[in-house]
Amino acid sequence: MTTIQILTQLVLPIVLALMMLAMGLSLTLNDFRRIAKHPKAALLGISMQLLLLPLIAWCLVLLVKYLIPLSVGVSNEWSQLLFFGLIILAVCPGGATSNVISYLAGGDAALSISMTALVSLLVPFIIPFSLAYQFSWLGGDAIAVQLPLLKTVMQLVLVTAVPVILGMVIRHYYTQSIIKWEPVVSKVVGFIFVCLVLMLTLAQWPKLQEMGLSAGFICLSLCIISMFLAYAVSGFFGFNTKVKKTLAIEVGFQNAGTGMFIAAVLLQNPSLALVPLMYGLVMNLPSFILIIINSCQVESKRQQASI
Repeated sequence: MTTIQILTQLVLPIVLALMMLAMGLSLTLNDFRRIAKHPKAALLGISMQLLLLPLIAWCLVLLVKYLIPLSVGVSNEWSQLLFFGLIILAVCPGGATSNVISYLAGGDAALSISMTALVSLLVPFIIPFSLAYQFSWLGGDAIAVQLPLLKTVMQLVLVTAVPVILGMVIRHYYTQSIIKWEPVVSKVVGFIFVCLVLMLTLAQWPKLQEMGLSAGFICLSLCIISMFLAYAVSGFFGFNTKVKKTLAIEVGFQNAGTGMFIAAVLLQNPSLALVPLMYGLVMNLPSFILIIINSCQVESKRQQASI
């Protein structure tokens, strides 16, 4: 096996499962009861993830395909990969990253975690059918996509839903120990994932350069447009700023690890995994901006309170 195959087909599924296990260790049944008690925000957020996000991805695909062709710096094959990659990203749930960003950007961390947990349990059963349906619309001869539905469901359940449930069970029976060690476990797993992304970036750097800056801009556009529209829709429904931030982040930031897993492992196409990989790199820009803005706002309020 090549280095890329080892990283994507062996290491990536293990790291993704560890990330989902770490998420499960941070969850209790109260997180799901919170959604039942206050369902409006969670249901709106999940609806936007499942409906609005794919719609935005398709708008970008059609825009690039017919109105603004990526003729400079991106070949037809890479354009086709980009289109399929955007559709994959649009069906991925948020991850632990969105929970951290929500917390640091002044969102509702509890709502963020609850939504991520619920969607992570739902998407293994939604993604295969959604992708199969949407891929049939894309067509194209540049890449071949085969998605065996039952096998895909089982693999996604095994790598995403099962670790979350296992983590919750472990927390239930070893509550005190997990409360103590869960932050450490999450940081270690997060560090491992960052290392994996860096290794994949270095290994695939020539191909990332071949995709071009325009492809990175499209990935960044998916993130930013999704956030703005989710924030606007949340405001239309009368939610406060904290909830609007949370829903915008949950809809805007997708789990790049899940996207890479779908592309490299389920679809057996490492080149297709470059799109979620690039997305995972460029989405850091808006996340840093959100965190800095919130830090400035908090500092401003603190100074005003001290006057």
